[in-house]
Amino acid sequence: MPMKLFKCDESIPEREKHIYIKEKGEDTTQFLPSAHVETIPGSLSERGCSYCGAKLVIGGVLKDTIQLIHGPVGCAYDTWHTKRYPSDNGNFQLKYVWSSDMKEQHVVFGGEKLLKKAMLEAFAEFPDIKRMMVYTTCSTALIGDDIKPVVKEVEKELGDVDIFTVECPGFAGVSQSKGHHVFNMGWMTDKVGTFEPEITSPYTINVIGDYNIQGDTFVMEKYMEKMGIQIIAHFTGNGTYDSLRGMHRAQLNVTNCARSAGYIANELKKKYGIPRIDVDTWGFDYAKEGLRKIGAFFGIEDRAEAVIAEEVAKYESKLEWYKERLSGKKVCIWTGGPRLWHWTKALEDDLGMHVVAMSSKFGHQEDFEKVIARGEEGTIYIDDGNELEFFEVLEMVKPDLVLTGPRVGALVKKLHLPYVNGHGYHNGPYMGFEGAVNMARDMYNAIYSPLMKLAQYDIRGEQMKTVISEEKRKFKESKVQQSKFVDITSTEPLAVLESSKLDTQPLLIPDNQPLLQENEVQQSKSIDITSTEPLVVLESSKLDTQPLLIPDNQALLQENEVQQLKSIDIKSTEPIAVLESSKSDTQPLLIPDNQPLPQWQQIGSNFSAFLDQLPKYLGSFSTEYQMPIICFATIITATIAVKIILAVLDVINEIPQLNLVFELTGIGYLIWFVFRYLFKASTRQELAAQISFIQKEIVEGQD
Repeated sequence: MPMKLFKCDESIPEREKHIYIKEKGEDTTQFLPSAHVETIPGSLSERGCSYCGAKLVIGGVLKDTIQLIHGPVGCAYDTWHTKRYPSDNGNFQLKYVWSSDMKEQHVVFGGEKLLKKAMLEAFAEFPDIKRMMVYTTCSTALIGDDIKPVVKEVEKELGDVDIFTVECPGFAGVSQSKGHHVFNMGWMTDKVGTFEPEITSPYTINVIGDYNIQGDTFVMEKYMEKMGIQIIAHFTGNGTYDSLRGMHRAQLNVTNCARSAGYIANELKKKYGIPRIDVDTWGFDYAKEGLRKIGAFFGIEDRAEAVIAEEVAKYESKLEWYKERLSGKKVCIWTGGPRLWHWTKALEDDLGMHVVAMSSKFGHQEDFEKVIARGEEGTIYIDDGNELEFFEVLEMVKPDLVLTGPRVGALVKKLHLPYVNGHGYHNGPYMGFEGAVNMARDMYNAIYSPLMKLAQYDIRGEQMKTVISEEKRKFKESKVQQSKFVDITSTEPLAVLESSKLDTQPLLIPDNQPLLQENEVQQSKSIDITSTEPLVVLESSKLDTQPLLIPDNQALLQENEVQQLKSIDIKSTEPIAVLESSKSDTQPLLIPDNQPLPQWQQIGSNFSAFLDQLPKYLGSFSTEYQMPIICFATIITATIAVKIILAVLDVINEIPQLNLVFELTGIGYLIWFVFRYLFKASTRQELAAQISFIQKEIVEGQD
């Protein structure tokens, strides 16, 4: 079928080229969504900028490098601490953010001096850190700041530092993918081959395109260590600046995220002849396939099989438990780019789920070609999706779960649909065998959590008002019935209803479940009280913290109390607890409308009403007497200012010889003024002109 135009996109018909629904027998090469092109104006893109693709995704993950952003502070803040990229050195890269903090004056007059000052300050504050990356932003690129000469000055001045420049402002490309490309190519050109790593194994690799989201890299490191393989460089999860400079010494490039780091893998192959293997490390079957590829390259298949057997023995039974409960569930994947084709088959083959919709923020057409080839018929594929399209897709496919980022996740939660953070994870890592179980666990917890169902009840609506009104009515009826059957002959107070510790949250009781009190009524019918001790007819020791919402077709608690009281013969002179709740919170009783409030409550109510109206009284008073208040405040302020000035002058006068200094200064200035302006006619005319200009500026308001 042709490409799909959603109803919400009727005013932007160009969006039809970006949406495709797969059908049987179609040639996917003829129906690939248009991707990696400029965002259509008005379509409310979810994309990130090019600068973000360089700094947030790749460079900012390094664990031993100062990441200095040359631009307004907002560009630094927006790309700081927004993804879970841990490291084994105390998470240095997550703790700090550096910015030249450009202001308007720097945009007007240039920010190169400010940049140099910021770089020197950063190195001074962190004397143990000798590596830095400097990023341009939209502001600095637009005014033409040339950062490379500044970097060379700082390197020459400090001597023992190494600095990498990333000139990729936010407007440079159609999405953050441009930032990936610029960083990859710049690093390959400027830094690779400038450092010699220590080789400790006959088998060496670079892990490219893994950013250690919640510890993914640690999982890969564990597998490689068991196989006896040395990782020269991580590009860039838990990586170091210098290890990336030594990438040319690896024997194999293992590429995980081909979209963000495939560029440098290709360049390493061209320049140094290092082969590239692409692996999928999410999912059981993909993890097995990836380890076997690496083992086969080095001829150590037996080591790879040993690792696979060990990990499968640990986690396969756990994954099967989740598969039984997740099989058949529908899921949407709305992430960046390659996660679509990494996760699609993993979820469908490992867990029996159905991926019904996919959206990519920065994927290229080759990414869509891969994911469409792996996807099921009827699945929706969207490039550069927006919120209105997401709403329409959710209505079409009605998924059980959405894998997306926090921004779209907030939208999804408002619709009472569960989501799992596909960008930063909920409880990772998600890579490898244990990661597949972690991901399945998070999806299971999201889908089967009761919170989403409870959230649909709006206690502000008419439903809650009806429930409260009905409870009040039945409460009055129950009180009348109680008074007909209770004969009080004791001089002690009677506790008809005691609630010592009622919790403050309503309990949601499904319509198809009988109330607990119906059973208690049957129990109370056979009780005859002849004892002189207090009677506990109903004791509820541990009430939950949820409010009780009683449907109209269910009996209320008070109706059961009436039945209890009918069978009770009260002869004791002690207080009787007809209903006692020993461990419930202090929730107040509903007072009938015709019963007057106690005096202390009336006083409290009047005082509360006065406090509510107090801001209104103060506002009207200040409006009515605005001018007298301003005049009075001005007089008081002027008086205080004069007092302070006089006190300061008194203190200055008490300083020895200071009066003489001021007098000599005044005499000197007077002599200078006479010689400067009064001796010659031309200078007198100049003085007169200045006085005339100042007069016009003050009196007439001329600039």
